[in-house]
Amino acid sequence: MEAILRGLASVFEDTRPRAPADRRALVLLAIIIAVGAAVRFWGLGNVGLHGDEKTMALPAMHLLQYGTPEMPSGFLYPRALAQLYLMAGSALAFGGPSEWAFRLPSALCGVLLVLLTWLAGRRFLESHWNLALTAAVALLPAFIEDAQTARMYVFLVTGVTGFMALLFAWERTGRRGYLIAAVLEMAVSLEFHTLSIFAAWLCFLPGLLSGDRRQLREGTVAFLVIAAEFVALNNWISIEYPHALGVIEGSPINGPRAVAPPLHLLWLLGAALPALALSWYVIRARGWLPVLLLAASLVAQAARLDHAALLLIIAALVLARRNGALPPARLALYFGACLLLAAAQVQYLLAHRAGTLSQILGLLLGWPSVRTFLAVSRYSVAALLIAACGLAVGLWRLAHRQRVPDHLLFLALGVWLPLLQIGCFKWDPAQRYVEGQMLPLLIAVFALAQWASAVPLSRTLDVSSIRASARARMPGPGALPPRTASGTALGAAAAAIVCALIVDPARLHAAVDPTYAHYPDHKGAAQFVASLHPGPADILVAEDPLMQTYYLGHVDYWLESKEAAAPFLHKVDGRWADIYTDTPLIGSGRQLERLVTRRNRGAIYVIGSGENQSDGRSIMRGLGIAQVLHSPAFHRIYVGRDGLTDVWKVDASAHTHPLSAAAAGATVRK
Repeated sequence: MEAILRGLASVFEDTRPRAPADRRALVLLAIIIAVGAAVRFWGLGNVGLHGDEKTMALPAMHLLQYGTPEMPSGFLYPRALAQLYLMAGSALAFGGPSEWAFRLPSALCGVLLVLLTWLAGRRFLESHWNLALTAAVALLPAFIEDAQTARMYVFLVTGVTGFMALLFAWERTGRRGYLIAAVLEMAVSLEFHTLSIFAAWLCFLPGLLSGDRRQLREGTVAFLVIAAEFVALNNWISIEYPHALGVIEGSPINGPRAVAPPLHLLWLLGAALPALALSWYVIRARGWLPVLLLAASLVAQAARLDHAALLLIIAALVLARRNGALPPARLALYFGACLLLAAAQVQYLLAHRAGTLSQILGLLLGWPSVRTFLAVSRYSVAALLIAACGLAVGLWRLAHRQRVPDHLLFLALGVWLPLLQIGCFKWDPAQRYVEGQMLPLLIAVFALAQWASAVPLSRTLDVSSIRASARARMPGPGALPPRTASGTALGAAAAAIVCALIVDPARLHAAVDPTYAHYPDHKGAAQFVASLHPGPADILVAEDPLMQTYYLGHVDYWLESKEAAAPFLHKVDGRWADIYTDTPLIGSGRQLERLVTRRNRGAIYVIGSGENQSDGRSIMRGLGIAQVLHSPAFHRIYVGRDGLTDVWKVDASAHTHPLSAAAAGATVRK
């Protein structure tokens, strides 16, 4: 076992910086932290609550009033409890609930993130590269937006960064206290958001790089403890949440939109033998493991899992090239077979009308979903491209028996593996689902750029001198490998360029100084409706019942197609209602029409939502809702400052009896 670990460790090149930060670097760090604080506080209260801030604001309000963080429907909100208490404390300290007070803990956490980035980045980066990384985190628009939002995602990123800093301190010193602190810190981070669990793979990094069996064993124990923390916390959260209706027919699916005929197991078993024969013919001289991997890739492709097939092909070719040159003609035959199989599958699915060509191509990509990488690109396209180039160089060096820089193992454990895991359970994840991988990605990207600037490309890809280069770079016990110094003006300029590419300054102003040009105007719509002083006979209908419950105190109905609302519904007094507020659902145009034609009612106010407007809310306003909203009975009486959040009014019915109309909404308002 010891020999295997040492052999694995010898594959990686130690790239730790050799010089500590000087006083000038610390002064620049203080300036960066000050700038990071300024951009986070500048527009903190500019706009009203938006997105999922409502799910934090409502239990925080209940905590202020009654001492427990509950939703209006009566269940304890179990996520990010510490943040709820911080929000409530901020509101108490600053004159009561407000957008500014509720977002203050996030802004402070965002400033802490900048400092922790510096501490974590020291593991891989020289001072000027670490300053560039810290500046990128301080100015990255997505991180500024998180710090100006009363949600737990800034706490997620900060928790992961603190975990890495403690883990690297344990690696550097060997003191178990740092590892114990990292495990405890991860428990806190998991409570803020369970997506922190994906950072747990980094527990294996120190042991794999050092080849130390004791360190690997301790890292494994830490990983298992963190996994147990996750299971216990996730189970408790599941228990606390009310049981929702779930997905019904017509709901958006978690998967490709193409509907394909099912695959028969016999077809896959029948494909295995010719796949094995072809792979044996193509690459048998390079060992049985590459043969098996190539054969498995063909079977995966036959199973409509092209993404997994590509990963298997890459693994096979890297392992095969380590044993000698690859046969290009035979590989061309293999890839020709892959193309023929793909063409046959596309033709078959088109003939069976499984979907459009783009939908079929999405289906053939299969699981794990590649859309996790698209989600990462929304934070920074440059960061994803640099990481992909670094991965390609690393695979090339690995295939040619050259040593691989250690930050590529960090990238694999901290980014690629978690993204593949997320892609296994979510086909099209929201951008925030991959946010926990952003700090490992950014650290690895700057480490890659630093390494590339110090190692000429000709030396990086020089195949003729592979063995001599590998022997020359073998460090002695405890020694750091010789590396080209990058602490020059040219290196600083390169670091600044990478920082600018990551940040994309063109997007910075909108993040620092948010306006309703980019955020929905729930607050303005609520203030307008409140200014009309609706009477007890009037009916309030909201597309976002949580947000309007916060601003108006109550709404009578939730307007959304039942298909889209299904994951958030449960039964209350025989009616489908929102699990958070118990607001009864109007889930179709026909139900909305029945409300309009009800006798003895007051005016109806429908408060729209500026959220999810990329498709004009066509999914949310399905089942005929959009058509009814455009009928003559509905008069648009307000357009929000965002140009999207509308308010419609339906006049009171001709024969309204105030007492009977008020009784119609009594179950909601009591």
